[in-house]
Amino acid sequence: MQEKKTTYYRAARVATETYHEDDAFITKRYYDDKSNTLKEIVTVRGTSKEIKHFTPSGVLSKKENFVKGVRHGIETRYVIPKANESVKSSKTYEDGKLHGECITYDQHDKIIKQELFALGKLVVQYIRKDDLANDIEAVKIVDKENIEKLPKAAYDKLQADMTNNPEWFTK
Repeated sequence: MQEKKTTYYRAARVATETYHEDDAFITKRYYDDKSNTLKEIVTVRGTSKEIKHFTPSGVLSKKENFVKGVRHGIETRYVIPKANESVKSSKTYEDGKLHGECITYDQHDKIIKQELFALGKLVVQYIRKDDLANDIEAVKIVDKENIEKLPKAAYDKLQADMTNNPEWFTK
């Protein structure tokens, strides 16, 4: 393991700490240099970057990933009042565009919105029953032309849903 070398920058009441750890370059930004409340952690490995955002009270609020400066991978937002990393929403990106499953949860961790995207285009919406947020009532195919452009896992899941639950697609 490489020795941790830390450099602090203080300007406009904001502190920044930078250091190397193994193959990663890490930057920590703080809300203000007196309280040292963490604002974000940026971890860079090669061309990949992960950013973790925190509230002023220190609760993780969002995690996002970039490759070569473009959003890529899963972006996760967390329910702020809960300090247990309860997920509020999860979105999948490829080359800066929504690509894959995007899910939004309520405060009780039930899915309230679920969509599938292909290269930035909305392709499928899962419609849920009002009284039971996790029960699917129907599936709406919004863009039939782009179904085959879905990521393999999303496409396979959609095919399985069509086979196992054909009633979802007839409404």
